[in-house]
Amino acid sequence: MQRRDQTAQAKLEQGRELLSSGQAELATKVLSEAAGLMPDSTEPLLLLADAQRQAGNSGAAILTLKQAMALNPAEGPDIKRKIATRHEQDGRLSEAITLLQELRDTDELGDLDLLKLAHLQTRNGQHQAAFQTLERIQRERPDDVDAKVVEAEILLAKGDEVLAAKLMDRLLEEQPALTAARILRARYFLQSGFAEYAEQDLSLVQGEEASRPEVVELRSQVLIALERLADAEKVLTDAVTHYSQNADLLARLGEVKLLLGRPPETLALVERALKAHPESARALYVRARALETQGDLGRAKEDYGNALAMAPRFAPALSRIWRLQRQAGEVQNALASLERLVDGRQASLEEKVALAELYAETRLKPEQGLKLIGEALKGDPSNFQYLDTQKALKKLVPRKKKSSGPLIIRGGRR
Repeated sequence: MQRRDQTAQAKLEQGRELLSSGQAELATKVLSEAAGLMPDSTEPLLLLADAQRQAGNSGAAILTLKQAMALNPAEGPDIKRKIATRHEQDGRLSEAITLLQELRDTDELGDLDLLKLAHLQTRNGQHQAAFQTLERIQRERPDDVDAKVVEAEILLAKGDEVLAAKLMDRLLEEQPALTAARILRARYFLQSGFAEYAEQDLSLVQGEEASRPEVVELRSQVLIALERLADAEKVLTDAVTHYSQNADLLARLGEVKLLLGRPPETLALVERALKAHPESARALYVRARALETQGDLGRAKEDYGNALAMAPRFAPALSRIWRLQRQAGEVQNALASLERLVDGRQASLEEKVALAELYAETRLKPEQGLKLIGEALKGDPSNFQYLDTQKALKKLVPRKKKSSGPLIIRGGRR
């Protein structure tokens, strides 16, 4: 028995050293042996999960962490946090949110984890839930800087851009080194069409923060907007070596390959992404883009639809599918897709005009159509297409009946 314990401890230390020196595959083998020799201890399992993660096997790492949690439920909260982090790194936001919510509801989340939960809920489109998660910190510490950053993030996601921008600027004026606010402002600049300013903010984000998947994704989007596709390809290629199971990163790299004219590489990356995460809306969207590029419009529309089944307000898929629906004569479907874009404040000016035209064509919602076309006319008041649409919509607005004054009923004597 003593000899077994000594062997187990030796394997554990050997695995730890291999892991710290970057030899993840060897560490996985040694730590698996240690775990077999120490069936009542979670220590080798936790190290094994780290080794599996570093070796690129995220799925196995999560299973190992679940095994450790079952072995010692008292360590459950800490292990759940680790699993949530693994899900987040792999782009599985819903799974990460579920675990963090379980911990929040049993009052086992500290402030930093509460902020992370609110941040993930915002990224997943759960704006009201994010505000509710943030409420406890704001109530106890109204001036908490980190909470203010998340508040600005929620405001930006909801479309309250002016309030969000003022809050971000104030935070960075007071604390220029506040990385989270700088990343958020970079996202705001990109959404507003100022990619060069976004790049300036991101250039100040260094170290571990710069390598986080969501920051890498943002950086790649900025580079694409600046038409620096080769740089975007390099950034994403480096990232997927570290996060090989992150479906969003794989899909974004596939999208860049498509923009560079290499659809076979795109499809190979998409298959990797869907193997890692079969319900990845972005991977399905990128595959649809590749199919559309190759002229396979039927399968492309099907994949756009599959992406929207996973994420009903996924703007990139909505922006492509409405065109195919309109082209196929599916006017009501195209109209519904455009309405989702407008309601989510993610429609381009072209898409707002297209929706106004469809309202005129279908004789529906003329008042909403006039607001949309009025926005377009502010930027181009002499555009004949816009003016014709406005004229058609005005004809559909019901005319108010002129009042003929009060009706007076006089009674008479019998």
